[in-house]
Amino acid sequence: MGYVGEKCPVCNKIFTPDDDIVVCPDCGTPHHRDCYTSTMTCANAGFHAEGRKWEKATVSGPRYRICPVCRFSNSEKDESCQRCGTDLRAVRASGDGGQRQTGDRSGSQWNEGFPIPDADELIDPINYLGYDQNEDMGGATMREVSDFVGPNTIYYLPKFKRLKEDGVRPSFNILGLIFPSLFFANRRMWGWAIITVVVGTLLGFPSDLLIYLKEYAEEIPAELANFLSDNTKTIRLLGDIGLALNLSARALICFFSNWLYYRFTMRSIKKIKMRRGPASQIKSSGGIKPLNVIFIMLIRYGVTLIAFAALFFCVEFVFTFREVYKV
Repeated sequence: MGYVGEKCPVCNKIFTPDDDIVVCPDCGTPHHRDCYTSTMTCANAGFHAEGRKWEKATVSGPRYRICPVCRFSNSEKDESCQRCGTDLRAVRASGDGGQRQTGDRSGSQWNEGFPIPDADELIDPINYLGYDQNEDMGGATMREVSDFVGPNTIYYLPKFKRLKEDGVRPSFNILGLIFPSLFFANRRMWGWAIITVVVGTLLGFPSDLLIYLKEYAEEIPAELANFLSDNTKTIRLLGDIGLALNLSARALICFFSNWLYYRFTMRSIKKIKMRRGPASQIKSSGGIKPLNVIFIMLIRYGVTLIAFAALFFCVEFVFTFREVYKV
């Protein structure tokens, strides 16, 4: 048993790793050797007749109030359970899983009788948010889902649980509204990332044409510049239609991206389990990868360049065709 951080009952000073400590053989009370030698008796001699043993006063690591109803690991300062609202003022905070509760006004205490929570529940209460880590989420356990999601489990696990129970349902995701392709790429959902970046780029292409015509008119080939100038109204109309469609698509992604991510998570975990991959592969295959954001932006610029090149060659072909055949 480590005594660093505990107090010597004689001098009331905290033990350090360099202290010479002796322990009472009867009750286990630690003392500085010099303090024990100076008194030649245990500072807690009263424990001996009662048969009591010395107990550590400090608890290493964080302290939690484990809800006696739903077993959620609440903060030491919480007076009610964050998950079910149960009053926790009578539950003493603990860091070792031992839950004790005041039994009467005299201050006596009794063990509440609930099983000691798992180490994961105490060490990282955010990891499973108080849910059963072995709960089936649709082909994968809560632990596997938490490992795959990685960052932001506090947001996604409740969403996934409701989607598993209620099926397809809209739920708001701000990143899906503002940066859909970046959201999908960051979460390694390359199929949806490429679809959204291609569709979004093409829908915004008419508006981009007008911007390039205004800013870089001198650098655009003459045939293309003339074509854009002659069809400005049509391009502006297409830009307005593209903007409306783009906003509608973003709204759909905003409300259903959590569902898409839930399905992606379930399918990915099932594939790993079917291949009998190690548990560590679930964690390494999921999570986020910010570097993918750079890749998807490069893809977006590539799609834009291809669209411009295709438009230029089409215009060039039309002008050449007219000149050759005098159309």
